[in-house]
Amino acid sequence: MTVDVPILVADIGGTNARFAIARMGDRISLEQVQILATRDYDSLKSAALTYLGQTTGPRPTLASIAIAGPVVGDYIRMTNCPWAFSRESLTAALGMTRVILLNDFEAIASALPYLDENDLLNIGQVSADMQAGGTKLVIGPGTGIGVAAITPVGDGWKVLTSEGGHVGFAPADDLERQILRTVKYKYPRVSVERVISGQGFSTLHQALATLRGEEVEKLTPSEITRRALSDPGSHCGQVVDIFCSILGTFAGDMAVTFNATGGVYLAGGILPKIQDFFLGSQFRARFEDKGRLHYVKTIPTVQIMEKQPALIGAAARTQGKFY
Repeated sequence: MTVDVPILVADIGGTNARFAIARMGDRISLEQVQILATRDYDSLKSAALTYLGQTTGPRPTLASIAIAGPVVGDYIRMTNCPWAFSRESLTAALGMTRVILLNDFEAIASALPYLDENDLLNIGQVSADMQAGGTKLVIGPGTGIGVAAITPVGDGWKVLTSEGGHVGFAPADDLERQILRTVKYKYPRVSVERVISGQGFSTLHQALATLRGEEVEKLTPSEITRRALSDPGSHCGQVVDIFCSILGTFAGDMAVTFNATGGVYLAGGILPKIQDFFLGSQFRARFEDKGRLHYVKTIPTVQIMEKQPALIGAAARTQGKFY
């Protein structure tokens, strides 16, 4: 792949569709990045053609698109967005010779070999070594919560996809057990995504108010986090604190599930919005709290600060170093 060949890359989530033109070199460069709201388009084809119509330069003939949801077979139906399509029809509609489709967190995991220290922020006292071996895990709360892992294989990598965000929520203390019992009245099966995603703020807010016998004030997730940041000791502050703690426990659970000795990398759109709160939370303490599995304390936890990791990972998958 030469530097001069443009590649259409996209990261399609439940709320936003991100597009860019990628070029390959010593580093992957992204040009003409645009973010479109999925609610404004009735299909991926419509959003992609709108973006392509606004770009300059040679039109790409290769596309690599990351999707929020499982990518199995030719027909794709997204998890948190009403879009559905077939790979074959999308390839023809966009005028591409080839369209690569992959899970969005598969794409973020694929980006890890292409990130450097300036793209990362260590969480806790254990520093990450990007050149070290061992499986690396990516977790990210956003509209949902994504999970994927990447492990070295020969001169390349193997990405392990997962729908780990849909495992059951496992409370770690009495308050969380009470929250689970309360949430189960609405959702008989409570996945971890119900409590540590965008919707999770509202779920935790409602559960805490119910447990206190208070009237539930209708608040959006953004209003909950805004109030938490302005007053960490408030009800909303407790909601965000619980969110960070549960995320730590879940990240630790996934680290031992994948034996992620190469580190746990945190992505998604939520953490940058609660950055200071998150850094002062119990996330790392809850991550390390794995009983007899003391080796978890040696696993680094790292926040990905690169703003478009899924786009970088989508471009990386055109390189042929993945098995």
